[in-house]
Amino acid sequence: MKRLIAIIISALLLVCFVGCGDSTNTNGVPDPDKIVPKREILIENLEDKGYQIKTQTTVEGSDLVVDRVIAQKESKFIDIVYGLSAEDSAKIFELYCELYSDDYYILAQNGNYVYCVSDKKTFKNAGFTTTDNVGVQYINN
Repeated sequence: MKRLIAIIISALLLVCFVGCGDSTNTNGVPDPDKIVPKREILIENLEDKGYQIKTQTTVEGSDLVVDRVIAQKESKFIDIVYGLSAEDSAKIFELYCELYSDDYYILAQNGNYVYCVSDKKTFKNAGFTTTDNVGVQYINN
């Protein structure tokens, strides 16, 4: 009886640990939609921390119409584009690589999102919980 209870408890703990805070899909691949904070959540999180929010529909050097959010507080910032196609996210990522030199914490093309974040604290304040990525990313520590 004790052995059966131990097995049941172990199984329940395993299910809990596998399901809690998971940023992957059912194939074990990171899911950008679970990694990148939703637009409204990101804006709310950063406004609460005193960041100035600006939205744009353009990226310098591109003729694409995009959903871009730029949040800035002193020298700290995040510049993120939401809802891109795979082809467009690759184009925007190339532009971001030109726009931002090495003065950032993370520069990423993560699925259909492209973002550049100045520092770890802004990354966390925005609502990111992991640096898991499906695409390309550069991280400066």
